[in-house]
Amino acid sequence: MQSALIHPHDDMFHGSTEHYASVGTQMAEFVSYAAKLAQADSPNVLELPCGYGRVTRHLAARFDPQKVHVADIMVPAVEFCVATFGVTGYSIVDPVYEFQNVPDSFFEVAALGSLITHLSGHNARTVMRHFFKKLKPGGVAVVTTHGARSREILETADCYQIGETARAHLLSSYDAGQFGFVNYLPDHSLEAKTVDYIGDSYGIALIPHNWVGDLCNDNGLTILEYRPGGWDNHQDVFFITRA
Repeated sequence: MQSALIHPHDDMFHGSTEHYASVGTQMAEFVSYAAKLAQADSPNVLELPCGYGRVTRHLAARFDPQKVHVADIMVPAVEFCVATFGVTGYSIVDPVYEFQNVPDSFFEVAALGSLITHLSGHNARTVMRHFFKKLKPGGVAVVTTHGARSREILETADCYQIGETARAHLLSSYDAGQFGFVNYLPDHSLEAKTVDYIGDSYGIALIPHNWVGDLCNDNGLTILEYRPGGWDNHQDVFFITRA
């Protein structure tokens, strides 16, 4: 079964195959919903980043695998997804937040799951601007953030392993309507293999709704739907279309 093919370096697997499968399935359902919003019966689909296929395996089951395109900075992860699920892969090259080797205006549907959740405001803006160039006009993307629900979770505990000073900074930034970003602590264990690839530009962001709205207004994008805590009762989910 595809759900059993979990790579040993997959940072997204935390010991529960049931949870791993449910999170991947839920994102695939969001992508299917985005295809309906885009009125695309047989869409070209972009998943960025793909990691080691937590979501990819479900996209390949729902769509034509040859029309599912995945991208990641981690070369072994892309190679695993291509070999295991029969999708098309792109290993992201420098500058890593511009995705220059992924075709522009090609995809009816795209997923940006849990990426700007880990970037500074500057890098997140760069990612969003270049990511949406990959969509065709009228295409729909699923974008997730650490937003309203993440703020509730972070208030109760240091769930992201960032330390108390950084936790207080994120909460105060978010409550002031500002994009907040901090680095992981040096001894953190969350997504350690990913951080090894990307370096200390990868941490934790807490992103208010108004930041997403302002960015969309500045880049000819429209928020079609917003689901606070919609992904795994954790990350906020936006369905966004390109004009």
